[in-house]
Amino acid sequence: MLRFAFVVVFTLTTALLLAPSSSVAFDLFATHEVTVQFATQDGKPLANAEVQVFPPGDGKTPTITGRTDAQGKFVFEADQDGFWSAEAKGADQVARVMIRVGGEAQQSQSWISPFLVIGVLAILLALAIWYRLLRARNRRPRS
Repeated sequence: MLRFAFVVVFTLTTALLLAPSSSVAFDLFATHEVTVQFATQDGKPLANAEVQVFPPGDGKTPTITGRTDAQGKFVFEADQDGFWSAEAKGADQVARVMIRVGGEAQQSQSWISPFLVIGVLAILLALAIWYRLLRARNRRPRS
């Protein structure tokens, strides 16, 4: 009876973990390439302007600096999701922009939570230890 219960729990757990779900890749070192194009108020490109990029949550310390190209474009790598801000200073104008990196489409994950997987594995480990102790107790010679 105990063996049957263990097999049922193991089968259901395996079926739950191997159920088809949308696959999501997760990369700890993922970066997003962000391209920003700065322009003056009349729509002309802000060429060769000094650019400072600020990460989410820190609007005072720039993490990336550089210059725009002839079309007013600046490219940088964002290493975290959130609202980045960039500021370009030309000869007589300043342009500021907020960039949302990441978002709903990139953050969608499968319905299997890591906590669920760890919890199920802990329960299976506890069942395996309990079953092993029960078998050892039953095999002990009675005196």
